[in-house]
Amino acid sequence: MRLTIEENGYGKQAALLRRCVAQRIGQTDSGAQMRLSLRVDGQLGAAESYAVTCADGAWTITGADPLGLCYGIGKFLHTAQWNDRDFTPHPPAGIITPAHSFRAVYASIHFHNWYHQASAEELQAYLEELLLWGYNTVVTIIPVVCLHSFEEPMFYELIDKSRSLCRLAREFGMQVGLIVNPNQGLLSAPESIGADLSLFEHRGGSSGMNICPHKEGAMEYLTSLWIAQLEQFKDIGLDYVISWPYDEGGCGCEQCRPWGSNGFCDLSTAFFKEVERLYPAAKKILSAWYFDHPVNEGEYEGLWRRLQGDMAYVDYLMVDGHGAFPTYPLTHERLKPMLNFPEISMWGLAPWGGRGANPLPRRFQRLWDSSKDALSGGMPYSEGIYEDISKVQLVAYYWEPDRSYRDALAEYINYEYSGDVIDEVLEIMELIEVNHVGVYEKRQPDMAACIRAEELARSVDRRLGERARGAWRWRLLYIRAVMDRVVYQYHTDHDNGRSVRGMEQEKTVKHYGQNVVLRGDEVTLYTLRKTKEWYLEESEEAMAMAEELCALYHTDRENTHMATYPPVQGREAALAGKVFGTT
Repeated sequence: MRLTIEENGYGKQAALLRRCVAQRIGQTDSGAQMRLSLRVDGQLGAAESYAVTCADGAWTITGADPLGLCYGIGKFLHTAQWNDRDFTPHPPAGIITPAHSFRAVYASIHFHNWYHQASAEELQAYLEELLLWGYNTVVTIIPVVCLHSFEEPMFYELIDKSRSLCRLAREFGMQVGLIVNPNQGLLSAPESIGADLSLFEHRGGSSGMNICPHKEGAMEYLTSLWIAQLEQFKDIGLDYVISWPYDEGGCGCEQCRPWGSNGFCDLSTAFFKEVERLYPAAKKILSAWYFDHPVNEGEYEGLWRRLQGDMAYVDYLMVDGHGAFPTYPLTHERLKPMLNFPEISMWGLAPWGGRGANPLPRRFQRLWDSSKDALSGGMPYSEGIYEDISKVQLVAYYWEPDRSYRDALAEYINYEYSGDVIDEVLEIMELIEVNHVGVYEKRQPDMAACIRAEELARSVDRRLGERARGAWRWRLLYIRAVMDRVVYQYHTDHDNGRSVRGMEQEKTVKHYGQNVVLRGDEVTLYTLRKTKEWYLEESEEAMAMAEELCALYHTDRENTHMATYPPVQGREAALAGKVFGTT
């Protein structure tokens, strides 16, 4: 196809469009001609709106602003019918306007996950793809939780990646945000100002070095860290700054309890004063992540009082949790616009991306439907590329709150795989979810579901074009379907796991911060969530796929905190406990 683009001054958007087309059909300077014009018209509609029209065989993509133009390009590409030579556009009619203005992707750059390990070129390409799917904000973090100082090489490595993502976002007109855990100290912080961690006896993890703000010298120490983090973005600017409570963060001393409505609020107020000094126009977002869980400590009730009093300055409240959407914010007066924070990375499986893609379409549909009337947008938590499917599903809701996951993911499958396999791939995703959720809830694997998913995956793989078959998005989903069948078959064949590797018959584990005693089959079902190498080692194909995942994720074999990577090292390393999930 010969693509002729009238850029009208929007060369960056035109170059992005050309790259996307060339990746699918090769050269764009021969064959049938398609004429296309890119325009921005401030009178088109609300911010970030777009329209795609055709007259006399020529297409025009118009944005209300440069971001709207990008979203129009994305929809033009994603809804087209593609083959290996050309494509036929099928964009929606009329002016399309997003329902919510806050549509952020949080790239958690830490602990050698994909964002940490990926090259600058990969990060740029992925951000551009997420932009075309409809995100308008990039939020990052400086991983104080894993740093000893702001002078060590890892700090410079990670801050360079965060800043490069933010600079690229700015080039396309996206907004930029930063998360700070206001009582998170460096690993080298003096123990004399350490937090009281007793509150974590009934909560999730306590990461890094938390600081008690009431101890002598603590506020001076924390303030210096806040300023050091905030100043890293002075030349780029920050549109949003988010104060975060758990599980990096928290203190259980008498003066701080309950943390969410007491110590955290006090500290956030002091922190946001520094934010206002350095970034007076930045919106302030207060996170209520994990409040009143697993027991009601009065955090939401106390926070609601604070929001009507000394914390009226807060612009947004971010609310969510690992399980169901919290009830209190849905049943009480909405004092601030609320955003969600979907846990798309770490729910129900470890290592997180260790078997490939982790689609949970029906789970996220249920969570969204339970809370969408109270929400004004959101920000999925992302550790890498293995939850790409969920990112696209969720941003579709931020544009159209009443959209179904099947409709949103049909568009994704059409563009990333093929329009000929939509129903089959949707079924693969749903079947994967059956066992992902079932095993998490301590039910025996549904072997019919995983066998069917593998059969469908192999059938689709044979029929996909060369580009789609070799692309990482399909490889992650295909590997997940095959690996699940191998893992669950191993479990089933070994007497439902009871005799697997001499597994103990009773085990005490921490579940959402509470000690839970597992017995009999529950032990092996819990272990099944944490994929061991020996589930895979009887299958040469599965072990090769684990190696492929390591390559896709850029596994650092020398690093011992690789929570997103599959267990693939030899038995000696596994027995020595050197790889997450193998012991």
